[in-house]
Amino acid sequence: MAEYSWENRSPAWARRWLWAAGAYNLAWGAVTIAAPNLLFDLAGIERPNYPEIWQCVGMIVGVYGIGYLIAAGDSRTHWPIVLVGLLGKILGPIGFVAALARGTFPPIFGLTILTNDLLWWIPFGLILWDAFENRRRTRPEAPLRFVRETRIDAPPDIVFQFHERPQALRDLIPPWENMQVAASDHSLQIGSQVVLRGRVGILPVTWRAVHTEYDPPNLFADRQDAGPFSWWYHRHIFLPDGKGGTLLRDEVEYALPLGRWGKLFAGSLVRRKLARMFEYRHETTRRIIESERRPAALPRAAADSAGRF
Repeated sequence: MAEYSWENRSPAWARRWLWAAGAYNLAWGAVTIAAPNLLFDLAGIERPNYPEIWQCVGMIVGVYGIGYLIAAGDSRTHWPIVLVGLLGKILGPIGFVAALARGTFPPIFGLTILTNDLLWWIPFGLILWDAFENRRRTRPEAPLRFVRETRIDAPPDIVFQFHERPQALRDLIPPWENMQVAASDHSLQIGSQVVLRGRVGILPVTWRAVHTEYDPPNLFADRQDAGPFSWWYHRHIFLPDGKGGTLLRDEVEYALPLGRWGKLFAGSLVRRKLARMFEYRHETTRRIIESERRPAALPRAAADSAGRF
């Protein structure tokens, strides 16, 4: 089991940005609560009639600061705090522009937008992207499962060797799938990669898989490193059937984007596509291997001659 460390929960750069955001918000909130008129005096504009309202703003900003400090410890889990903060930092400038258009605030008041909002857009966006990528690479609690099994009249080592051929993957892509092999290490060993590119409807798709298990002639496995699924882990298993043949077994664990909503709206469609794709893959594998192992037909003259003895 992997050790649960700071690195698993929050990258160092994300922690530094969130600590800075937390400290900034706490300081800004404390000053606003203690001196609600300070910012208005520095900007040279009229003090508010009800400074208590501005003090409430300071309290809210301070609470955000506490949230950022909590998120700093585990930004990949507490990403909703960062998301809410980023939304506030986007909506704040929009509100200021609207107030500026109405003449409510003078332009100099917008200097606070630089440090309160715009400064944090990129780091907060990167923190959210890191959390998304980590979630995509992490095995979901209850992935969907697809299994297909086919008997092939050849021993496991022959079937495994077929999958190691450089051309094998290209042969196994169904003709109706708009996908092409863009790059490949031409290996099934652990750490090797393959990249597919194509389209699903009008959407461009890049699928990068990394091989994670390699035990010839028993099995190999690959995991989606980038692609359309939230999670994809595919084990190719080659079982002797006791009669000189092989039970080719594909076991896939996968999860769709958008969680339960993705499962609700696209679950049955994806499963039908998987069933059709693996039916083609298994039939193609069986046909190629068994045709290559079938004895060549004897020439007619030789066959006639053999029949006289």
